[in-house]
Order: sequence, then C-alpha cells, then structure tokens
Amino acid sequence: MSNFKLDLFKFDLARAKKCYNKKQLAQKAGLSYDNLMKILSGKINLTATSLGKIAKALDVEPIELIQDEK
Repeated sequence: MSNFKLDLFKFDLARAKKCYNKKQLAQKAGLSYDNLMKILSGKINLTATSLGKIAKALDVEPIELIQDEK
C-alpha cells in the first residue's frame, strides 16, 4: 500500500489558485473538514482516494500535490 505524503506548500499554492479556504476545499472534495485537517496534520494517512478527491477539487494532477521522494 502506498503511503502518500502531501506537500503542504504545493497544496497551499493549488488551493490559493482556486481561492478556496480549507472548509470550501473539503466540501468541493467531498471530504469532511475534520478528515481534511487530520490529513494535513499527519494524524491520518492520505489514501489514494482522498488524494484523488483533493486533486480533482483543485484541478491538478495528484502527483502535483505529493512530496517528491528523496
């Protein structure tokens, strides 16, 4: 199972481009605000499904939101 890590800087840039606050993004992505905040804080793992929903809501490819493996 893949363990995706959200790149918070890239995430915030994509969110800024769409002019969404976190509550608006959660609604557009079909996620609860609580779960979005847990994903952002690392309290729960980012699943492929959640990554896809967030990327779709932000009109970006999922790879644009994850940290580069180094």
